[in-house]
Amino acid sequence: MSNNEEQKKPAVAKKQKPAGSGTSKRPARTAKPDQPVKKKKKKTEAVLHHSPEGHIGGKQETTDLWHLSVERIREASERERRKINSSNQQFLYFLLKLFLVLMILGSAVLFLTWKVLENYEKSTPNGAMSSYVHLLQAENYDKIYEKSTIIFTQFNEKEPYIEYLKSIYEGVDLKKAVFSKKAYSNDTFLYYDMMVDRQKIATLELIYNEDEKQWNVRTVTDARNFYIEVFGDAQVYVNGIRLNENYITERNVSSEAYSNLFDLNQAPLVTRYHIDNLVGIPTVTTQDDAQYSVVKDALQDCFYIADRPGGAMEEVMRTRIRDTAMTYAKYISEDTRFSDLQQYLYRRTNYYKAISSFVNRYFSTHDSYRFDNMHISDLISYGEDVGFTGTISFDYVVTIEGEKSQTYSNTYQMTFLNVSGKWLCSNLVIANQSQPVTEEIEAETE
Repeated sequence: MSNNEEQKKPAVAKKQKPAGSGTSKRPARTAKPDQPVKKKKKKTEAVLHHSPEGHIGGKQETTDLWHLSVERIREASERERRKINSSNQQFLYFLLKLFLVLMILGSAVLFLTWKVLENYEKSTPNGAMSSYVHLLQAENYDKIYEKSTIIFTQFNEKEPYIEYLKSIYEGVDLKKAVFSKKAYSNDTFLYYDMMVDRQKIATLELIYNEDEKQWNVRTVTDARNFYIEVFGDAQVYVNGIRLNENYITERNVSSEAYSNLFDLNQAPLVTRYHIDNLVGIPTVTTQDDAQYSVVKDALQDCFYIADRPGGAMEEVMRTRIRDTAMTYAKYISEDTRFSDLQQYLYRRTNYYKAISSFVNRYFSTHDSYRFDNMHISDLISYGEDVGFTGTISFDYVVTIEGEKSQTYSNTYQMTFLNVSGKWLCSNLVIANQSQPVTEEIEAETE
């Protein structure tokens, strides 16, 4: 056996103390035959650690690790911050889009609600009139005129109509406006008086618009109503709007131009139209101005439409108008006798009765007279064997004792009737007669 084996042998032969002995120790492990006994290492690392050189090296390594950790933490924080910022931006963008969508939806809901309430308000007479008053308060006259052309027939031109409304409503406290329904309202048209402080300001007319399911409102204009008499088949236009049969009030009636006849059966027969809600004199035309003439009555709100004369008939009319007018002027200035005028007049009229007893107290005594600036116009014919009308204007100049002259400007509208083949004047209306203009006559030098 080897020496090593011999040395280990006594150790194996030692007796173990009984269990429970206070000095007993765990037996040492026997080394395995194939493994060499390990030698304990010296604690050189501990020596190095506690040496000055080892202390400095460990501190530098720790510092580097700390800086590396801080840098990594910083990078991680930056990445996290970017993620948070990106998330915040997306969230804010989402909130902005949501806010805009809610605003749009809210505005749409408010607009639709307002339109529904507005339409509901206009679907009642009081609501429609209140809306009309709001337009007046806002002085939105363009909108008011536009609305007056819907459902209603608007014969007035825009500018005069707006001026008329301003003359009624400007200066009125429309906040106090109340409405009182008039008794003559019917199923189609409603009429209300607009009252402010118990005073009537205007009358409103309402008609229901079936298409828009609401009431349309306009102001009833009390300014002018017109009759239009048509002899023949002329089509009538008022300010460019054609009148249909709804505006016809009478057919085959005696013309108003011959209303002073004792026997109205002698008068030409016409179709009579009526239009209202006019603020001024309208422009009346026909489909053919070469065939028809339109003449307004000198005194009344009435238009006459009949054939436009021409040729020999026109010459007869002009001659008869001129001769009758000149004789009449001389008669009223006492430059001729009534018997000279009688040959031109139809006696079975109210006009003849009035002129036969006429006494002139306006013309001054004069030495001579003359006619200047004579003009004949507005000729219309009711047929070559029925009647005609025309207008003549002229200056009647008289001289007084050779020292001064007086000029009387006159315009007559005259109506003639064919009586047994003669054209006799049935009426003469003074359309205009100005005050005389006096001038001194310069003495002629030899």
